[in-house]
Amino acid sequence: MNVRVLLRVVSAAALLTCAALRAHAAPVAGAQFRYWAFDDHNDLRDHIVYYAPGPFHVQLEYWDFVRGQDQFRPEVGLHLRDARRSSYLLQWRHERNDERFWVGTEQVVGTRFVVRGEVSPLVFPHDVQVVYDAGADVYWHSYSFAGVTVIRDPRDGGLWAVPVRARFASERNDWVQFTLVPASQRTIGWAIDAKSGWLKAGIERNSRFDFTTRDNVITTLGVEFPLPR
Repeated sequence: MNVRVLLRVVSAAALLTCAALRAHAAPVAGAQFRYWAFDDHNDLRDHIVYYAPGPFHVQLEYWDFVRGQDQFRPEVGLHLRDARRSSYLLQWRHERNDERFWVGTEQVVGTRFVVRGEVSPLVFPHDVQVVYDAGADVYWHSYSFAGVTVIRDPRDGGLWAVPVRARFASERNDWVQFTLVPASQRTIGWAIDAKSGWLKAGIERNSRFDFTTRDNVITTLGVEFPLPR
């Protein structure tokens, strides 16, 4: 499967999904600075800006390493919801050595439960590898929830990660979130994130739920503003 064929499949799926669903996401725009402190001292300064008017988002990200090749990582995603508030995702991101795609859904089950599933092909010049994940969340008050996800990443022999998170939120959707990430290799990840008004901040260790062979601590500071519909 090459990139051109995969893009055609994703485009066709997007058109069919648009015809059947209505978008309800709240529009926002924001920016973040993330500092990755690696154990080999080749730290990373991560600059992110994003715009999400509702049915889609656009994100521009630049990885600035202390040493080595920097990366520009543009991303575009389509987010749609049906009448039950279940959501559907189609997304693409350019990475250094591959083009990455996501196809996923979050299905509302009853009044408090959401089940999730996602397939994410990584298209390299001479290979395609696929990351899978599935999980569930339970909501108990407004935006507060707890959930678990199981992720299988095939790279470099394979990695299993199981993020477990709990978010405690107010009626205006200010929140603090705690995450613990047992993994089949390397360290156990963890994260503490918070949002208050337009300010977002967090600190985490090896818990981006993606493949890495180096231990790291990531500090995040960002802003996010609501937009008129």
